[in-house]
Amino acid sequence: MRVTNMIPDMQYAMQQSQQAVAAALKQLSTGLRVNKPSDDPAASAQMVTSLANSANVDQYTSNVNSLLSQMQAADSGISSIVTSLSSAATIGVSGANGTTNSADRQAMAAQVSSVLASVVAQANTSHQGVYVFGGTATTSPPFVQASTTYNSTQGTVLIPLTATQPLTAGSVTTVSDATTGKTFTFTVLPGQTISALSTAIAGAAASGILSAGTTATINVNGQLSIGTNSGTAGIAVSTNDPVLGPMNAASGTQVANAYAYVGNSAVNQVQVGDSFSVPVGVPGDLMFTSGPNVIGSLTNLIAALQTGTSAQIGAASNAVSSGLNYVSQQRIPLDNTISQLNSQDTFLSQETLTLTSQQSTLVGVNIANAATNLSQAELENNATMAAAAKVLPQTLLDYLK
Repeated sequence: MRVTNMIPDMQYAMQQSQQAVAAALKQLSTGLRVNKPSDDPAASAQMVTSLANSANVDQYTSNVNSLLSQMQAADSGISSIVTSLSSAATIGVSGANGTTNSADRQAMAAQVSSVLASVVAQANTSHQGVYVFGGTATTSPPFVQASTTYNSTQGTVLIPLTATQPLTAGSVTTVSDATTGKTFTFTVLPGQTISALSTAIAGAAASGILSAGTTATINVNGQLSIGTNSGTAGIAVSTNDPVLGPMNAASGTQVANAYAYVGNSAVNQVQVGDSFSVPVGVPGDLMFTSGPNVIGSLTNLIAALQTGTSAQIGAASNAVSSGLNYVSQQRIPLDNTISQLNSQDTFLSQETLTLTSQQSTLVGVNIANAATNLSQAELENNATMAAAAKVLPQTLLDYLK
């Protein structure tokens, strides 16, 4: 008999039985059948893919939830605006009645002014710091009080400026008009001067983008002054050209009941599925200053009630009604997007459950079976240890007796 061969064999058997106990105990404690790739390479590879899919679904779900709350805030704002416009149209119809006197109409004009303020406040709706009607310009209110005149401050050059002063290539100056509801943008080309900007603004006024009479000149203080020659037409101006410095509204030049859109018309697309994206951001110019120009129509109704005839009040009231219908139509795509997001949210919730179930099937363990396996492994280990206790203490002298 070769006694020396028994010891390594018994040691190996002990290691195997102890490893079986440890493996069974780990499965029971973790609830996982696969705790490392070598436990089941095929299942581990499938698990990597499934977890990647879960990460995508989690991101899509986060995107959907964020967009839903933002779109719902926009929809709520539009709902309030629709109510306000309906109220203004009703006031206008009453004002067009030939039996109303001047005092009545002034009171009605004040009511419509309040409606306009409410509409602008809703058009400047923000949700979690994002202005929902600014297009992709979401960090500042998209509608601002318009003024007749904007003056530049001192930029990187000393005042006085001159018409031949070169501007900074690539810089952008924008002029948003409350009356036309449009925005003129001037991007400086290499070598262009203040004179080129002045010529471009005059061309925009001639074409109807800006109100007639809008000009850009050097004022007596040596500043670039952009303004209109009408007390009822208002603009908002901004520039990032360091030569000009910021453009600020001149003191006392605000136009009552006039607001200009300073957002943009761009819309981002956000992915909420592997092949599904939705637009995020609602351009306020499309919603409130394009077409019937909702904000402009309210401004005109106020002016008509203050100084106009019954016919002019009636025409202005009809314009507000047209704006009401227009906004209601523009609301439809937004509501469709909200409906799509709700459907996608339901789909993603189901997809999360499916992937969770798949992952449990791939690497999960049946607790009852795991408990049975642990019990069996412990019995086998105890038997191995008992056998080892009898064999390992024996020496060659025990066999020579």
